[in-house]
Amino acid sequence: MDSSEALRRLAEAMAGEICLAENDPGAVMRRWRERFHISQKNLAKYLNVSPSVISDYESGRRKSPRVETIKRFVEGLIEMDASDGGRVAMALEKLIAPEIASDAILDSREFGFPIPARLLVEHLNCKVLTHRNLLDRDIYGYTALDSIKAIVSLTPQQLLRLYGGTTQRGAILTNVTTGRSPMVAIKASQIGTSAAVKPAVVILQGI
Repeated sequence: MDSSEALRRLAEAMAGEICLAENDPGAVMRRWRERFHISQKNLAKYLNVSPSVISDYESGRRKSPRVETIKRFVEGLIEMDASDGGRVAMALEKLIAPEIASDAILDSREFGFPIPARLLVEHLNCKVLTHRNLLDRDIYGYTALDSIKAIVSLTPQQLLRLYGGTTQRGAILTNVTTGRSPMVAIKASQIGTSAAVKPAVVILQGI
């Protein structure tokens, strides 16, 4: 898939998710904007609208954005990212790639809104080993993998799409007896890509 086709599919996925979120499209708009690390103020400036317009849509004060509004919103995010090297769009390739069928994948979820990584860690009753100060990072979902099967059966590109496609995601790695297998899986996902993408939080089960 060439870059223009990938961007087109990404834009369609973004716009489609917003359109289908009948109850709260603004929350989906906010989630996409935050994924691109773009502030309301900067996006509003790029789109030549007041920051209150973006805020009103995201908070739900303005209901049911029109198709043209969604189109401008999505294109604005992608174009602003492109002007900064396109790193976020490249990292989000997993959202438009075919699904991966493998028994190494135990579970994969997308959250309706971002949550602090701390909540996932606390819910799973995890022991924090390092970088406790980073647990306030927002995450948008998680992927649970059998770490051994992932190394054996998945390519580096598939690993990247599964849990490295966005830095705002949790990776839950099971069947871990030493620290080696999850680190191999994470390092392998970096092969063949210039984007420095890693999970926001890594949870190990079994050690």
